[in-house]
Amino acid sequence: MAKDATTLLLPEAQQKIQTHVRRDQKTSNWQQRYAIRAGCEATASETVHAHGLRHCRYRGLAKTHVQHVLTAAGTNQRLCQRLTA
Repeated sequence: MAKDATTLLLPEAQQKIQTHVRRDQKTSNWQQRYAIRAGCEATASETVHAHGLRHCRYRGLAKTHVQHVLTAAGTNQRLCQRLTA
């Protein structure tokens, strides 16, 4: 038995905004700007998932800073390897 489809009805003002935003998302200008953000989000995700940046191994601001700098350097090195391969 198939589930019934549901439609969410927003208040008119919000519906107009949503329609306008979705129309803008189809333009090449918006997609170019979003591609930059997507690259940044991917890098942040990599540092969290591949390098464990969400949890610090050390206590203290100085040691935490060193871990972040070294993690960023490792992330940049992996990126350079991927770009040159």
